[in-house]
Amino acid sequence: SLRKRLDRYMDEQSLSRKGAAFYSHLLPALHTPAWKRNRVAGDGWLAVGDAAGLVDPITGEGLYYAMRSADLGVRALLTDLHERTEHTYRRLLRRDFAADLEFGSRLASHIFHGKFLFGSVPSRMVQFTRRSPLFTRVMQDLFAGTQDYLGLKRRLMSNLHGSLFEIATSFGFGRSLPRPVPTQES
Repeated sequence: SLRKRLDRYMDEQSLSRKGAAFYSHLLPALHTPAWKRNRVAGDGWLAVGDAAGLVDPITGEGLYYAMRSADLGVRALLTDLHERTEHTYRRLLRRDFAADLEFGSRLASHIFHGKFLFGSVPSRMVQFTRRSPLFTRVMQDLFAGTQDYLGLKRRLMSNLHGSLFEIATSFGFGRSLPRPVPTQES
């Protein structure tokens, strides 16, 4: 069962289950090393969407990538008339979104297994989202697919002071803190 696999994995990784709540489903997303050897096309075939591993490794979103990769596959077929379709398809995927998904696969382990301010990263993300409209907008854009992973750090850093200010004021500390200067990224 999925739960037994999870328990075995957590034991192998020495991850504690103490006080943990579990919500899960399998994501057909690729781990970082698999991106280099991922076969998305071959002689007479193209894989799209889940079949090609084109799933957001953090959010699990796959519908957009299925439709977009099908569109790019058709474009590769029509452009090269089967001469260099595999190469063209890979290039189109990489230019359009595969490089971002690969970078997201690197972030996934930090997000799902990392700690931030003495708590799990997902827990802190939920808490920050509850207390900071700036952080909420970043998360909304990330989950809507309008914020890519390659630009996420820059945007989070540019909003950091404003987000921390909003979080502090949500606890009633607003009177003793200076107001942040708004940025264009906000």
